[in-house]
Amino acid sequence: MNLRSSLACTLLCGSITITSASAGVPAYTQFELQARINLLVNDAGYNLPPGASFNSISAAINDADEVSFPLQVVPDATSYHPGIWSGSHGVGAIVHDGPNESSISSDGALNAAGAIVFTLGDTNGADGLYVYDPDAGTATRLNTAPVIPNYYGSPAINVDGIVGYQAVFSSGRALASTGAGSSVFHVSDSGIDPDSAYTYLYTPSFNDRRHIAAKVATSPDQASQVELRIFASDGSSQRILANQATDAQSPYSKFDNSLALNNADVIAVVATRASDNRRVVLRSDGVSTSVIAAVDPAGTIRDIEFFAPSINDAGLVVFRARDANGEAIYVGDGKTLVRVIGNADVIATDLGGAQVGQDNDSDAIFSGRPTINNHGDIAFIAALYPEGDNQTEWGSGVFVAYAPADDGIFTDGFDG
Repeated sequence: MNLRSSLACTLLCGSITITSASAGVPAYTQFELQARINLLVNDAGYNLPPGASFNSISAAINDADEVSFPLQVVPDATSYHPGIWSGSHGVGAIVHDGPNESSISSDGALNAAGAIVFTLGDTNGADGLYVYDPDAGTATRLNTAPVIPNYYGSPAINVDGIVGYQAVFSSGRALASTGAGSSVFHVSDSGIDPDSAYTYLYTPSFNDRRHIAAKVATSPDQASQVELRIFASDGSSQRILANQATDAQSPYSKFDNSLALNNADVIAVVATRASDNRRVVLRSDGVSTSVIAAVDPAGTIRDIEFFAPSINDAGLVVFRARDANGEAIYVGDGKTLVRVIGNADVIATDLGGAQVGQDNDSDAIFSGRPTINNHGDIAFIAALYPEGDNQTEWGSGVFVAYAPADDGIFTDGFDG
């Protein structure tokens, strides 16, 4: 076992049976628990204050395998407050506490240096964007003037500490970024700018080039005619894909509302194919488009869930799906598709061997979207129960699935 594998298994790791992988797509056999929540009537959780909880959130991971995620509820003596958790290799803690009874954004977006951006609301005067500095150990409210929206959506922070976000105003929406001494509008919809070609701007994704990608509507109904575009900070843009109502040659009738953008300006998105009305996971740079996965009622992918995929700079795409066994997480490169983990798989936890799943078929197994770093390591959140007993509640765990260090492009300096 090399040093990276040793670090990954220092606390908790386990194995599952997965689809065989090619040289381009890693096989995932090492999983590490970062933290776990549970109802206090069941147990105190792991690596978190007893009673801490989250709901419908996503965990983020950077290339140093640092993980962050928000908590909506951290109990205190008389009330509760939100918090941000940060750590790596199974060691971590809440690094910032929000004001009592305030709200927090659902993603713990972080950059290569471990800086974390998030929003706080219901703060009685201090609502806004915040950036946690791991060196200083403090979070500071970000001044985004002259961009002063009613609400900030989907914030992300890049390698230069620049923050990209959706700016929501009473009259419409804009995509903007703040950092390097400026706050700029990348694009506004027609509610803000009457000359804009776009009637609605959907959930964005931000990269290290200070580019923002988003699904945009051009039709008056804000939905029937849509494109996927990348907007630079100077206002210029590139169309990556369009639906068939916009471009008669397009094979796609619609796109999901959110997407992912990597640092090479390549997009990952879930689309609906016009020819058979089946959902597909796509990767595209505007010139070349690859199908990562497609729904086949009799095949491997029975359904693709309505959560954004994640894409790394090597073009690996991770997404939530359903297969013959139920909910699962898959990763692919357009040639090979690998099952990372899914319903009923066994995984190691602080309480012992657990199975991924719920006590019924109606509750979701995974929370938010899985995220992938440039080594191919994947952060995800899964519901748990003790092996063989789905009537006992073990809460939800935040995990990292590690790609083997000998998979070529996925080496990270831990090799030995």
